[in-house]
Order: sequence, then C-alpha cells, then structure tokens
Amino acid sequence: MLKKIVFLNLVILSLSVLCINGVIITPSHENIYYTGRIDKSNLNKYAFAWSGVEISIQVTGTSFITPVMQSSGPNYFNVLIDSVLFPMINVSSDTPQYYNITDILVLNPQDTYNIILTKRTEPMAGTVIFYGFDVDHDATILPYPNIPTRTIELIGDSITCGYGDLGVPPCNWVPPAEDIYMSYGSLIARELDAKLYLEAWSGKGVVRNYGTPNITSNETIPMLYPLTIPTESSDYWDFQEYSPDAVVINLGTNDYDSEPHPPKHLFEKVFIDFINFIKTKYSDRPPTFFLICGPMISDPCCTYVENIAKQVDAIYIDMQGILNTHDYGCNGHPNLSGHAKMAIIALPIIQKNMGWV
Repeated sequence: MLKKIVFLNLVILSLSVLCINGVIITPSHENIYYTGRIDKSNLNKYAFAWSGVEISIQVTGTSFITPVMQSSGPNYFNVLIDSVLFPMINVSSDTPQYYNITDILVLNPQDTYNIILTKRTEPMAGTVIFYGFDVDHDATILPYPNIPTRTIELIGDSITCGYGDLGVPPCNWVPPAEDIYMSYGSLIARELDAKLYLEAWSGKGVVRNYGTPNITSNETIPMLYPLTIPTESSDYWDFQEYSPDAVVINLGTNDYDSEPHPPKHLFEKVFIDFINFIKTKYSDRPPTFFLICGPMISDPCCTYVENIAKQVDAIYIDMQGILNTHDYGCNGHPNLSGHAKMAIIALPIIQKNMGWV
C-alpha cells in the first residue's frame, strides 16, 4: 500500500523537500527541547554551529523518527535513544536530507522513546540547518521530561571542543575524531545534572589566535562570543535566552602556544574586559566564574590567568602538567582519558563552590 505523500514548506532557493514517510514535526514544536545557541528566527528551519547543541524529543505512536537536516560542512551527531548511544550520523549535505536514526532499532508505536541528537563537531565544521522530524501520522510529541535546573556556560578553544579526543596519535583533526559529548565539560555537566551551553572554537584565543604572525588577531573568542552563529557577523545572541549559574572559561592556550606572545598587560586587560562584558549580560542573575589554565600550556599564561581570576573574583582551576603519554589524542590534545582527568580536577571545585551536592 502506498504511503500518503505530503509536502513540507522547506524552501531552499524555491525548491521544496518531499516528505516520503509520514508527517513533519517542525522545529518550532513546543515540545522539542533544545540546548545551546540556535537561530530560531525562521520557524521552519533552525540554524546552529556551536559545539554541543542538542535536540531532544520524547515521542510515542511512531515506528520511526527521522530528523531532516543539512550542513555547510562535515558535521557529526551522536544519537541517544533511551540513554543508549547509537551509531553517529554524518550530516554533510548542503541540501536537506532524511537521516534514518532508527534503522537498527525497530520502534514500537505503543512505547515511548527519549531521543537526543548532539552536535559533536565545532563551528569550523560548518553550520547545520534543522527542519524537524519525520514521524508516523499518529505520533505524539510529549512534553520533554526532567529538564535540568542547574545551568553552566563553558567558553574555550580546541580543548573544550574535544579536538581529536577520539584520535590515536600521530593524527590531525578530522571531524569524526571530535566528540564534544566525551569532553571534560560534557562529563562535568552530566555528573552535575546541569544544562550546558558551549561556545568554543579550535585555534581561537583571547588576543591572538593560534599561528598568527602578529600579537593580535581578528575573530578571537571575545569577538565571536556575542554571536548566535559565529560565522554570521550580524547574528547576535539574545542573552535573555539562557542564564547560567556558572561560567567556566578555558582560554589562553592559543595566545601563548607560539610566538609572538601578547604582552602581559594586553592579555590581562582584554581577558578582564571580556569577563566584564559577560557580567553585563547576566547582571540580573550574576553567575560564578571559573577560569581554567592548562593542560596544554603553562607559564607565563597560567600566571596571567590566575592574576585575572583574582581581579575579577573568579575561581582559578590549575590543570598544568596533568597529562601523561597515554592521555593524548590528535596534535597533542587530550584524548578520552585526558578529558576524564580534567573533569576529575574541575568537578569537585565547581561542585563545592556552587553548593551542588
């Protein structure tokens, strides 16, 4: 028996995408739960690029659920169904595609399923457009349960992105070897049952990005931070959308990994100005700040970060020298055991200072 064919108004350059299975649950459905910065200005297609963006749904009454997405580059997503990790999906097409995430699990329409898609790759892998879920006609999207009340914002560079955390050295960055879900920040957030927003990009610094010939760079993290999508210079984030209890910043590695090094006064001033800017955005509910240094850098950077922490009333977390030869993935970055060590150090400090028992 032929299935009914319906059309969804997913217009890309006046072309429509054909829905071949059931009906589309649009991104703006009230019961789809999102984590991370997302451009929701178009109700039929949501855009995002930062690491760790999550799309969560609780559904019943369907034998399948198929996200519809496209990407400007090679992005990868983890798929969790009822807390079980399924094979990742590669979203790399620049036109909308249907991604069958339930091909190895036959859904029973009588049962209820909790499904989470996590963008495991960082902004340099491209921007993703999400058009919704294709489901059976009788499907019901239920209110998403157990939303965390604790909130963390994590700002950083390649370490925070999980750069090469799945790689076996020697290796360079490739998108499949990067998994934000296994990075120290995600480990900490899950352990504390906290909602996590991440703004991180490999190679970015406070004053100077990695490998640039001058002591200052364009498109540093303080410059990109105000943006919803960091490759869109006019797409500013609405800070009323998310209010973190804790802001954790791990920056400075790229400023001092190679020469020329920024002078102390410039690095500290720009970093302090950045933190003060963040404070103005959360003035109604001031968060607690934590500044991390290491494990891929040492002095003078860590001394400067510790100085900054004292000046802005933040908690300093020192991770210098914590990794051994077994803790490295690609290009000297922490692998899974390295990220676990970072989480073990930072977790009790954050937990104690936040009173999260």
